[in-house]
Amino acid sequence: MLKPLLSAQAENLLDLEVHFRNALIQAGGRLFEPLLQKRADQIDQAYSPKQGYQFIGRRTRGVDTLFGSVSLTRDYYLGPEAGHCPADAALGLEGSATPALARVACRAAAQQPFGAASRDLAEYGAIHVDERQIQRWVGRISPDIEPWLEGLPQPSAPTPIVYVSCDGTGTPMRKSELQGRKGKQPDGTAKTREVKLGAVFTQHRVDDEGHPVRDHESTTYVGSYRSADSFALLLRQEARRRSVGSAEQVVFLSDGAAWAEAIGESCFAGAVSILDYYHACERIHELAEALGPEQSVKRASRWKKLLLKDKIAAVIAEAQTLYTETGLQIVIVDENLGFFRRHQQRMLYGTYRNNGWFIGSGVIEAGCRTVVGKRLKQSGMFWSEPGATGVLNFRTILLSQRFDQFWKHRANAHAARNDALSLAA
Repeated sequence: MLKPLLSAQAENLLDLEVHFRNALIQAGGRLFEPLLQKRADQIDQAYSPKQGYQFIGRRTRGVDTLFGSVSLTRDYYLGPEAGHCPADAALGLEGSATPALARVACRAAAQQPFGAASRDLAEYGAIHVDERQIQRWVGRISPDIEPWLEGLPQPSAPTPIVYVSCDGTGTPMRKSELQGRKGKQPDGTAKTREVKLGAVFTQHRVDDEGHPVRDHESTTYVGSYRSADSFALLLRQEARRRSVGSAEQVVFLSDGAAWAEAIGESCFAGAVSILDYYHACERIHELAEALGPEQSVKRASRWKKLLLKDKIAAVIAEAQTLYTETGLQIVIVDENLGFFRRHQQRMLYGTYRNNGWFIGSGVIEAGCRTVVGKRLKQSGMFWSEPGATGVLNFRTILLSQRFDQFWKHRANAHAARNDALSLAA
């Protein structure tokens, strides 16, 4: 095969190399097929059927692999509930696909649109999978992620500082998903639905200047379109998986949204709750501008310095005096003064910095952009809730460094349907 390939394509190295790769993959498929068949035969020989299951015969099916489609023959049993091929479960087949193929397709779909995932799999690995098939795999497998997360063990080693943070961001949805929902459009309707995202990360040290250093790859995420109460349970479970119960210090960071504050109070009552410093600064600038644009820059600069000295009370008092002198009723001033009064116990930034803690919610802000926005908010996308949730589930475990762990567990779960020993260590 290679001799005519080399002679026919020698004038074009790009085509030559691609054709050579494809030839190797085709040859790999021919080698892989008997290996897969041998493994299935070993499983069938060792299998002891459960009571009530009767051997019917051998059945052949096509199986999609990283090397293309191959043929596989295996034993078929019929029982009280349904038919069953033991080899399918022990091999971890996902419908007609090998677990390796389903895994790489779901990984690609977690990072880019289904069409782009299909094209890139073909380009990078000569793996030809239709985008609709990738979408079906994501939709069928992703619901198993949350139950798997719930079963993860809690680490026993204590952590010095655990940070918990949450925020929300809108994602474009189909019209059917937005019926009856209020939004920011001129007619009061909505174009998006809020997905709530939570992040948990840890800290063991500060740098030479006393600034906090986030532990490398310590950030894990959870996301959901559910209500704040339901999302709170997901975030609390994730925090428990990250040693929040044994941490020396727990810090809850948020931008002051009412639903986020409610989660902090109900689920992390013993934590130090910090209002994101940069959101506070934005409100400082709004307040300073509303009280007189001619001195707003200097006033805001001075007030921000007071924030870093635990003097939010002084800022409130000075702003209130200036407001009283205007004799006006200014909505934005009332709103910001009320906000600062409600959150002043969460604005002791000088103390937080002296303790070597983070005072900004940059991790969750970046998470909204990278975990959600980069995949779910691209031009032309309009999601159903199940579709968006499926992609979000895979994206959160991928960016939480749990993707490979999930697939190992899944192989064991498939094998357990045969009461077999675990196949993935």
